[in-house]
Amino acid sequence: MRIVIHNFGPIKEADIETKRYTVFIGQTSTGKSVAAKLISIANDSDFMMLKDGDYGGFCKLLARYCIDFVFYEDTEIRISNDQMSCVIRKDIITFDVKQGSPLSIFRYMEIENAEQFKNDFKEVFDDLFNGRENDIVKKFRNNLDEDTIQALDRWDKIDFNKLSSYQRNMVYLTIRHALLTANSPVYIPAERILISIFTNSIFSLLQSGPSIPESIKRFGSLYERAKAKEKQLNIDFMNIIVSFSKEQDTIHVGSDNIDIDFSQASSGMQSIIPMWSVFCNALDDLRPTIVIEEPELNLFPTLQVALVSKMVERLNSSRSNLVITTHSPYILSVFDNLIYAKDVYDRADDERKEKVAALVNPDAMISYDDIAAYNFDDHGVVTFINDPETRSTGAYALDAASNETANVFNELLAIDNEL
Repeated sequence: MRIVIHNFGPIKEADIETKRYTVFIGQTSTGKSVAAKLISIANDSDFMMLKDGDYGGFCKLLARYCIDFVFYEDTEIRISNDQMSCVIRKDIITFDVKQGSPLSIFRYMEIENAEQFKNDFKEVFDDLFNGRENDIVKKFRNNLDEDTIQALDRWDKIDFNKLSSYQRNMVYLTIRHALLTANSPVYIPAERILISIFTNSIFSLLQSGPSIPESIKRFGSLYERAKAKEKQLNIDFMNIIVSFSKEQDTIHVGSDNIDIDFSQASSGMQSIIPMWSVFCNALDDLRPTIVIEEPELNLFPTLQVALVSKMVERLNSSRSNLVITTHSPYILSVFDNLIYAKDVYDRADDERKEKVAALVNPDAMISYDDIAAYNFDDHGVVTFINDPETRSTGAYALDAASNETANVFNELLAIDNEL
């Protein structure tokens, strides 16, 4: 996917092409989250369903993620993927859908006799349009004849003229659900730490009205679903096991052999547990895009390293893509090690492969060509920082804090030597 942004929010110029792993790094308030949220929107079926000219509908999606910034006369966002391209300017949104893609048929379908049909399937519609998952396809297929069921598996072969109004509606909703499931991104916000307040009353979070941003409510819903699916969560890189229940969530800390309530856990645990639970469940659900804000939140650097390594290991065995926003050069350094490890491992003989594998799990190694790193500067300019010569993400050039502290130390050392 490619997103080109001009003068939107804090971003003045950006040309971003996502890869299997995409990392946004930069100081606070430079637009990392804005770009990440635009990627989430661009992967959402609600966006793909927008019609030409539905600028208001796009603005509602921006509001869902709290990035409904003013569109100026020169503001422009361009989004393109393998199915379509889209241009958004002030009061204007246009789509160019590629022929032969599912969207080329789906976007022009409409529900006939919509109100009556919705009344007949109110429960299904409520679940579908509120983002709750159930066996919708099965419910619809129970009301279709065998020929139409077979046609659903070959959507491009459907002869819509031979279908009744009722069947066309069924096909429309079945395809929509398939697209919803196939394209729905998972967005894990930095505000996930708030979940600890609602740990056993997430329903209250979901019902708390406009005071809670929609993106956080959606994350709360995903966390609730993940907890219901997996009653226990083993986070081995933290040496903890989390047990979920309606009464309270309990964390068993292996290093101390003690149990603590989730609400009493450290801020690092309260950040990691919801994130890891939703992340793993998203992989199980085959979600194609996972966006995580600040995975390093409240974590010591050594734990940041362990988290990213384990995250990559899990994602490598899936078909998902990952987008990360971060303030930490440690995150990029971990990716650099995983890239370098793969380069060395691929060239090594069996004996040296074992040595490399003792340092880095081969399942966590990644190809340089599968990662894109972008720096967001204070002037609103986004720069691609991959270094093809060193085959790295360019992390070494970004650790200004370490350079500054080193310079101060060297100056103090020089003065000390004069005394």
